[in-house]
Amino acid sequence: MFRPFIHLIGLTAFAVAPALAEDRLPAATQRIFDITRNGTKIGTDIIDIEKRGDTTTVKINNEISVVVMFFVAYHLEAKATETWKKGHFVSFQSSTDDNGKKYDLSATAADHSVVMTVDGRRSTLPEPIIPATMWNKSFLTATKLFDPGKGTVLSVKVRDLGEETIEIHGASLRAHHYKITGDMTRDIWFKGDVPVRVAFSGPDGSVIASDIRDLAVE
Repeated sequence: MFRPFIHLIGLTAFAVAPALAEDRLPAATQRIFDITRNGTKIGTDIIDIEKRGDTTTVKINNEISVVVMFFVAYHLEAKATETWKKGHFVSFQSSTDDNGKKYDLSATAADHSVVMTVDGRRSTLPEPIIPATMWNKSFLTATKLFDPGKGTVLSVKVRDLGEETIEIHGASLRAHHYKITGDMTRDIWFKGDVPVRVAFSGPDGSVIASDIRDLAVE
């Protein structure tokens, strides 16, 4: 069994996302990603982004179902709402059903810290930190992020691997490649400010990928 991601288009120890990229967002946009395991579709990630004035609200719906010999071997449902204001992280709420185990998480930025509650247990993270949702480029200078399902703090390093050509849904696309290592490992490709693919290898050697469905990215 592979350890799936929770919110692929999704880690960091800085509180400010690129305000310029946020300013370029349309008032409302939806991004749909098809999640595959070794090329077989296992789920969908839907990200709705709404911008009103200086506030950006992101709603994420993630569903994964792995069927082996007609048996559902793994199932994940996760929903989250993330809020930013003037390029600053404000709050995050999520509910997750990870193969029958349920988690509820809320996190709110407060005075150079983040107050987090996971399943009723409250804690304070003594530094600015944002969730590992990776719907924009806010993670690029990160050294820490928190898991959007369980709240675990993750130490990470991000490397810029430059622009390259990838193939999505049979079409070639020039995209910028970044690699995250540390407590989590991800390869992520951006077209401009939009993530178009996130990928990683599962413990069983399987390749998990999330590809944007509409290549006409904004």
